[in-house]
Amino acid sequence: MSMESQGFTLIELLVAMAIIAVLAGVAYPGYTGHVKKVYRGQVAALLTEQAQYLERFYTRSGTFIGAEDVSTGNDHYRISAVLTPQDFDLLATPIVDSVMADDACGEFSLSSTGVRSNPGALPGMSRKTCWGQ
Repeated sequence: MSMESQGFTLIELLVAMAIIAVLAGVAYPGYTGHVKKVYRGQVAALLTEQAQYLERFYTRSGTFIGAEDVSTGNDHYRISAVLTPQDFDLLATPIVDSVMADDACGEFSLSSTGVRSNPGALPGMSRKTCWGQ
């Protein structure tokens, strides 16, 4: 008398689910790390773009005061600008409810002298890691 297979046993289904869970547990942190790296690159590019806009404004008017088209940021960072007649400081702060809220790089800061920094970054996070350069 031969037995015909009618489907999967409960044990086979549980083993398959366990394998999928382990693979997801390994893949998800790598995925979120890649997403955060992309968003860091976006904010670094946005800050550089805004610095170039401010330099063009300064060339035309001789001051940074009055530059009104400074970006306020994107979906993950808010940008604030401190403008004086001779220099500027841009600060990108992670939005509280975004995926970047707990990012190890913290905030992104760019000054008119070209100094890039990350206030609030965790120890061990280099400028190259955060700014991608």
